[in-house]
Amino acid sequence: MSAKHVISSLCLYCMCLLLPLHAQEESQIHQGSQTQEALLIGTEHYPPYEMEQPIEGLRGFDYEVVSRVFEQLELDIDIQFYPWKRVLHYAESGHILGIMTCAYRPEREAFIIFSDPISDYNDGFYVRRGFAAKSITKLSDFRGTRVASVDGYESYKALVSAGAQPIKSKTTEMAVQMLKRERFDYLYLGQQATDFVIKKLGMSESFDFYSLEQHSFYFCFSRQHPKAKALVDAFNQALKALKANGEYQAIHAKYR
Repeated sequence: MSAKHVISSLCLYCMCLLLPLHAQEESQIHQGSQTQEALLIGTEHYPPYEMEQPIEGLRGFDYEVVSRVFEQLELDIDIQFYPWKRVLHYAESGHILGIMTCAYRPEREAFIIFSDPISDYNDGFYVRRGFAAKSITKLSDFRGTRVASVDGYESYKALVSAGAQPIKSKTTEMAVQMLKRERFDYLYLGQQATDFVIKKLGMSESFDFYSLEQHSFYFCFSRQHPKAKALVDAFNQALKALKANGEYQAIHAKYR
């Protein structure tokens, strides 16, 4: 056999030895990318808590806080926006790690582990500045008044359940403008989201807000997600640290 044939045979033999090694390395790399895969989080477009697209450079205070918490935990996340019913379905099935912003409901305990509170929301009503509002301390006090809310919102349903006859608005923006034009006298909505809309419309000096109840929002971990239970305590500790060092307060200050 010539020297040329010997060298060719040796090269072919080495290539055969290396092929399994390359395949093994590629498999390890693929497995590594799977273990480093970002954790999927679901939410809906709900300014100023979270915005699908930046508004004046802001993504939402819950969006920023939750992102910083997972950054502190050195975990990659993938925040996706869906319709609200789909978000709940994905949490119930374990398709997502959790919901970025959601309220406590007893029926959700079957498929949700609630974090410590990540933000608050105030239920109350708006009136035009200077309007002589009657004393309102509970929802039933709206009976016989010209009160409104956004059709489909929990606030609208609550008014109906309390015996009021609320006027429907399609959106918060439309409701605020209708209140300004005296189409009704009381607008019952959550303060944080409505204040953000009022500020965007340039009407911050046009209304007064009266709070009736305060509630909390949570990061809602899916009980069906394989990594959720192990992350709850770490999430709460990182959130507590953000509040202690002032970063949490600094984030919220940008939205006022």
